[in-house]
Amino acid sequence: MFPSVNGAQSLSILIKTEHGELIVVDGGWEEDSRYLTQKIMENGGRVAAWFLTHPHGDHAGALEKILRDKPEGITIEKIYCSLADPQWYRTYAPDDPGIADRLLERFQTLPEGMVDIQIGKGDCFRIDDVTVTVMNDRGTCRENAVNNSCIVFKLRIKKQSLLLLGDLACQGGQELLRDCGPSELRADIVQMAHHGQGGVGKTVYEAIAPEICLWPTPEWLWNNDNGNGKGSGPWSTLETRKWMEELGVKDNLCTKDGMVHMYFR
Repeated sequence: MFPSVNGAQSLSILIKTEHGELIVVDGGWEEDSRYLTQKIMENGGRVAAWFLTHPHGDHAGALEKILRDKPEGITIEKIYCSLADPQWYRTYAPDDPGIADRLLERFQTLPEGMVDIQIGKGDCFRIDDVTVTVMNDRGTCRENAVNNSCIVFKLRIKKQSLLLLGDLACQGGQELLRDCGPSELRADIVQMAHHGQGGVGKTVYEAIAPEICLWPTPEWLWNNDNGNGKGSGPWSTLETRKWMEELGVKDNLCTKDGMVHMYFR
């Protein structure tokens, strides 16, 4: 999991399977595309599967730029996502409809079958030794609409499970818990929703019962620091950190410390 080059919140995950296949989740900001491209190239240049949680710039910007620039040596075999029509984003996210529009335009230029734009709950994909299961359908909540439209993915890698929440917010988290139940959500590792603040509620994390938390969170957000010291900002990161302490989480791995590198067992 990579930190953003611009010091902002983002989500960019690169997974290398047992036999060298590459999986990307989201990818980060447009500014992060060069670094991500470099890492993909260092590992052979071919992405077997690119999973997108939702179309916000800090998650999908790098993918849109890579599709636009077509860097030499990079091949993407398949993109998996669930996007509404452009008008939905203009209606319910009028301040930030652009990335969805641009992605949908890029998708129109790709070979037929390269993009699965309507994945949903129960869909399952196997990439080498990694199984990716879609845990929900795209939400249609009008409050915090784009974040609550996040697709949640559960990955089984060797004997461990990883739940990717993207930027799922409170309402989407309630729906996820209602539709899946604790047994389906249980995971060894969880990516903290919305960078660890303003995401799903504590009851969702209680159901997941993770041993390890992945925080795609810069230091200022980790400390809720708006420039005037720890706790001076409006974000709820410190509360979420307390939840994880109460849940007995063994390890918090955070991009504030640089790239998070994990080996699955």
